[in-house]
Amino acid sequence: MRLLFADYIDFSLKSRRRSALFLSLVALVTLAGSAEAIKIAAVTALGKSTEVSAVRKGLAFDPDNPALHDRLSQLYGDSLGLSNLAEGVAQARRATALNPNKFDYWLSLASACESIHNDACADQALQRALFLSPMMPLVWWVAGNHYLRTDRPEASLPCFHRLLELSPDYATPTFDLTLRAYGNPKMILENIVGGGEDPKLALAFADFTSGHDDFETAHQAWTEVAGGGSPFPFVAVQPYLERLLSRGRYQEAQAVWLHLEQRGVIARPADSEEGNLVFNGGFEQPPLDAGFDWRSPPSPYVSVDFADSSAYQGARCLRVDFPVSQNDEFEPVYQILPVAANKAYTLAAYVRSRDITSDSGPCLRVTDTACPGCWTASTATTVGTTPWHLVTLKFSTGAATQAVRLSVWRPPSRTFPMEISGSFWVDGVSVGAWREVGR
Repeated sequence: MRLLFADYIDFSLKSRRRSALFLSLVALVTLAGSAEAIKIAAVTALGKSTEVSAVRKGLAFDPDNPALHDRLSQLYGDSLGLSNLAEGVAQARRATALNPNKFDYWLSLASACESIHNDACADQALQRALFLSPMMPLVWWVAGNHYLRTDRPEASLPCFHRLLELSPDYATPTFDLTLRAYGNPKMILENIVGGGEDPKLALAFADFTSGHDDFETAHQAWTEVAGGGSPFPFVAVQPYLERLLSRGRYQEAQAVWLHLEQRGVIARPADSEEGNLVFNGGFEQPPLDAGFDWRSPPSPYVSVDFADSSAYQGARCLRVDFPVSQNDEFEPVYQILPVAANKAYTLAAYVRSRDITSDSGPCLRVTDTACPGCWTASTATTVGTTPWHLVTLKFSTGAATQAVRLSVWRPPSRTFPMEISGSFWVDGVSVGAWREVGR
C-alpha cells in the first residue's frame, strides 16, 4: 500500500509540473501577443503624429512599415527646406517600394516629386496611381490639379473630364478651379463638360456660368442639352431656370420652360386652356414651387393646401387658412407669368371663403416683377363666408414689362376688426388677352 501511495504522489507531482509548464507557456504566449499588440498600437499612434520625431520613433520600432514612411514623406513635404523636400521624396519612394499596390502612396510620391520640380517623377507616380485605382475620383482630381499647376491643359482637361464622369459632386470645385486657372469658359465647356453622356453636368455648368453672369456660355451649355436626346429630371435644370428668373431674363426662362414641356420633363395639366398664361390654374397637379408654376413661401401664420378636395371644378383646388389671428400683409401663394409689354389682360378666378373675420380679406393681385411699386392691380377682397363666385380683373402691362407676379394677397387692415382668421379657396385661375368676361 505504501508503494502504491508513493507512486500516486509521484504521478501527481509530475502532473502538476506539466500543468505549471503549460500555464507558463500560455502566459508567455499571451504576454508576447500583448507586447505585439502594444507595439502595433504604439506604432499606429506615432504614425498619426504631426511631429517628424514621433514618426521616426515609430520607424525605430517598425522600420519596414510603409505607412510610417508615407506619413514621414507628407510631413517633410510641408517643410520649406530643400533638403527636407528631397528626404520627403526618399521616404515616399520607400513607401511605394514596401507596398507598391497602394494608390495613396503613389499620390504622396507624386506630390513629393512635384515639390522639387521633378515633373517626370510626378507624372510616373500619378500614372501608377491611376493604373491602380482608375475608378477613384480623388486620383483624377489630384492628377488634374498637377497638370494644371504645371501649365499643361492638354493633360489636365481630360483628367477633369473623367473626374466629373465618375463623380459629378466635383463639378462646382472643378468649374471654379479651371475657370480661375484658364479664364476660358468655352474651353471648359468643350473639353471638360461637353461630350459626356450625362446632361446634368452641362446643366450644372449652365447654372455655374450664369451665376458668374456669363449667360452666353450658359445658353450654349443649355443648347447642347436641349439638342441632345438624353433624359434628365426637372431638378437638374431647376437651378439654371431659377437663375434666369432671378436675373430678370424672362424670355430665356420661358424658352427653357416651353422646351421642358415639349420634352415631357414638365407635365402640363390636362385641364389647361389654350391661351391661359397661368400654369396649373386648376391646381390639378402638385406644384413644382419653381419656374412658372405656383410657389408657396413658408409662413408661420398661414397654411396652404394645394390639394383640397372641395373644388369648384375638377378634383382639387387651393385652400389658404389663417389659423392665427394677425393683422399682417400676407402673400402665401404666387406665380410668375411671362407677358408682353403694353398689352391688356383679363384675370379670372373662382373663389369662396369661410369665417374671414377681417374687413380686409384675401384677393388676387398682379404686380410687375421688375418694378413691384410701379403698378398694382387686384380683385375685390373676400370677407365673411361666401359660396364659390367669379372674380375678374382687367390690367395692362407697362412699356418695359416682361413678366408679372400673380398672387393670393391679403393687405393689412386699418379698421376694426383688423386681425384676419378663417379660410379662403381658389380654383380655375386664368390670365389671357383682354376680353369681356363671358365672351
